[in-house]
Amino acid sequence: MPIALTAKEARAFLRARGHDATDLTPLAGGLWSTTFAFREGERDFVVRFHERRDDLEKDLLAERWRSPALRVPHMVEIGDHGTGGYGIAERVAGAPLDDLDEDGLRRVLPSLFAAMDATREADLAGTRGYGLWHGDGSAIHATWADNLVREDPPGERAEQRELLARTRIGTAEFDTGLARMRELLPFCPPVGQDRHLVHNDLLNFNVLVDGAGVILLDWGASIFGDFLYDAALLTFWWPWYRERWGGIDIRGEIERHHARSGARIPAFAERLRVCELDIGVGHIPWQAGRGEWDKSAWTARRTADLAARDLGSSG
Repeated sequence: MPIALTAKEARAFLRARGHDATDLTPLAGGLWSTTFAFREGERDFVVRFHERRDDLEKDLLAERWRSPALRVPHMVEIGDHGTGGYGIAERVAGAPLDDLDEDGLRRVLPSLFAAMDATREADLAGTRGYGLWHGDGSAIHATWADNLVREDPPGERAEQRELLARTRIGTAEFDTGLARMRELLPFCPPVGQDRHLVHNDLLNFNVLVDGAGVILLDWGASIFGDFLYDAALLTFWWPWYRERWGGIDIRGEIERHHARSGARIPAFAERLRVCELDIGVGHIPWQAGRGEWDKSAWTARRTADLAARDLGSSG
């Protein structure tokens, strides 16, 4: 649960740390954070009180990869708060990507794809590992395949399956998706060619859009691995947004973007499908564990469909 604070408590906390915070306004927070906008002098800021300080450290580290294509808010201060942490960042303005209509999204796709290209090209010197990384730039898995299968101790896949076996969702779609992933693992790029920066949360109100394009927020879910994972996030969840964006063939747009840029991606279809299935297999138990039964059932159906679907289509 996110750290719970009132605006009065947040103002007192900030002022105790030397900030003349005025006009505190609650903002929509994430699953683990409570967020306020405030002014100090003539400048606008956002403060997040986060259960996991490490996520705030990741936002700070992500600034090293900032560029005109990969726009990231500037983190000005991080510190401890209770059992978690707080982070103050310069406030950026824009409309959430999720709220755009189809025409608006079509206009912003070039900027979104440019940001995805920039993450692929990010210099990861000084970081290590695969999968979810921490604020010091380290991730726990030795290879991309290890991150996908996740059978090394404590055996996350076994734990996920045990959780699902105790719920109304069951394990059938989870097992189907995981089995198909294992079949496709040999198509993943070899070690040394498969480690890139992945934002891993391009939906869920983590991308803002202004006149200059997209701004990527909240790097807490970011991973190191196959850069196609960000593309798979879009293709996997696209049917969920069918009413809003159903007229856009997002996989086709991604493929045409790569073709225009001259990028040659070996085993594109197989790698994309592995990433799609990992997203599904991971989210079925995540949603079920939170009691989100309708979402978990939808994700289970989507995962089973992708496991059986021709590699040339994401539906």
